[in-house]
Formats: sequence, C-alpha cells, structure tokens
Amino acid sequence: MGYTAGASEMLCALKSNMAAQLYWLKSCRILKPGNPADGAITRYPDQGWITPYFANFAAMAMLEEPSCYFSVERYLDWYLRHLEENGTILDYHYDENFNTKTTAPDSEDAYAGTFLSLVFKYYQKTGRTNWIRENLPNLKKVAQVIINLMDRDGLTFASAGYRVKYLMDNCETYRGLADFAVMLEHIGEQEARYYKAKARAIARGIEKVLLHRFLNYYHPSKTGWLKPGINLKIFYPDAACQTFPVLYGLIEPESDRGVRLYNIFNERHGNWITIEPPDYPWMVLGLYACLHWDYSKAYEKIRHARKAYIDTGSGNWFCAESAFFVLTCARLIRDRDRWL
Repeated sequence: MGYTAGASEMLCALKSNMAAQLYWLKSCRILKPGNPADGAITRYPDQGWITPYFANFAAMAMLEEPSCYFSVERYLDWYLRHLEENGTILDYHYDENFNTKTTAPDSEDAYAGTFLSLVFKYYQKTGRTNWIRENLPNLKKVAQVIINLMDRDGLTFASAGYRVKYLMDNCETYRGLADFAVMLEHIGEQEARYYKAKARAIARGIEKVLLHRFLNYYHPSKTGWLKPGINLKIFYPDAACQTFPVLYGLIEPESDRGVRLYNIFNERHGNWITIEPPDYPWMVLGLYACLHWDYSKAYEKIRHARKAYIDTGSGNWFCAESAFFVLTCARLIRDRDRWL
C-alpha cells in the first residue's frame, strides 16, 4: 500500500509509540496495597480523578501487555469494591491523603457495558476462570444495571435519573451484555442465554428505533417520543455516533451500510486525522479506520496524535485517548501483513 520501503522503520515506530503510551498509562495507576484506592486508574498521572468509564478503556489497552495483567485485575477488584447497592458506580477523587470525594457518573449504562467488555477481554487474555467465578455475583449485579435501564423498546436509558437513550451508550451496552453472555457460556453458566437475549433486544431496539429507514443513518438519541434530526455536517454527536455500530459489532464493516457510513464520514469529516487541541483527538477513530482496513489513515492518525497531543503535553490527552492510541497501534502491528 505504498509503505513497503520503510516498513521495518514504521513497525519499529509503532512498537515504540505503543510501549511509551503503555508506560504512560501505567503511571496512571494507584498502587497502594491495603488502601481502598488500590488498583484505581486515574485520568492523568499523579492526579486523583477516576472516571470508571475512561478507566475501563485504559485497562483494556493495558491488557495488550502481559506484564499488566495483574494490574488490570487490581483495577477490576477496585471497581467491584466500589459498586453502589444497585450495581452502579460513581466517579471518584482521591486527594494526597487518599480522602475520597465522589460525583455522579456521566452515565450508568455505558459504565456498566464497557466494564463487562473489559472483564471479557481480561478473561480472554488471562484465562483466569477462578477470578470470574469468585466475582460472578457482583458481575451479574453490574449486568443487571443495564437490564434495569432497558425500556420496552429494548434501548437503555443513560441513567435512572436521565431518561435519554443514546446510540453510543446502547452500542456499548449491547457489546457488554453480548460479551458477558459469551464468557458465561465458556464457563458453563446456564444464564448465558438470558444475557444473550437481552443483548439481542438492545440490538433490535437500535435497528428499529434509532435507524432512520429512509436515510439509512442513525439518530444520535431518543428522548420520550422525540428523536433529533440527523445532520452529518455536525461532527458530534451526529456524525461521530455513526461509527459506533461498527466499532461495537452491531454491523459488519464490509456490509453495505457499514461501507456507506464510513465513506460518508470521511467525505464530511476527512479532517478527523488532523484534529488539533483544544479539541479532543478522538483516537477511537484510528481503530474505526482499521476495522475498515483503511490502515493508512489509522497510521497517519497515530503520527499526528504523537505530534499534536503527546509531544506537546496537551491537557486533552488523557487515559481513554491514550488507550485507543495503544489499541490502534496494536491493531496496526497485528495486521501489518495487510498494509506494510
């Protein structure tokens, strides 16, 4: 694909960049054995704010390095220790003396969905069935958060107190329950069918309620009976949310709809590769490009993010962006024979 001449140098650069960001993510860990904060992953190194939704992605990225498996398990333990009675989790802040302050989460459905996907990836990477079995009651409690938020149309509300159904959140809750069901099947749990059925109900809701039948695009959300119009000239949420059905496995990248949405996204927002501060970099789009085998764009996204965000020490670079940087590098390295 035009990169053959410098293939070895490019591969070396990807591995180096990935290793550097894994090191940065590891510096976001709180490692205090015996302290309730032990295992948490902060948004930035040496800062006490933990947003579990973002930390879930950071932990997923850390699973790309086998030496981090135990650190990820410590994070999983931290998350489960901090569950509320109903299975939800708050955002946390620890000061220098580890005094705790909490704030309401941005959502409840997406936190739960991404956590279940993280647990499944942890299981895939480590094969640690014992940890899964020991924590199964709490894992089911997290899964129940999603189910409790489901409406009659199958879609989840963002939270019990915020009755909006977001496409992006529902893609994450679908994936979380589907991953949880597969994991339960692997360990011989009969309830796998129940969670698989709930995941399918969310998928049906996305298809029937949020897909615009004539335009063949997705509505970003639904509130009551109202669904906002779709203006793909608007990057967020209108255009950006169209990437999530492919990212979370609801539609195949090579399907007619998948290809069309990717092409339209690039036509309307071809500058996604060169997003600059003060905007967030949206590194997840690099992974999205990889799923469409558009490796050249994904590689350029990595190069630009390094220059515009990492080398400059941008405050818009935090653990979730770093995580998708790592995951994109990992995918580019894994698929190197397809593009190098």
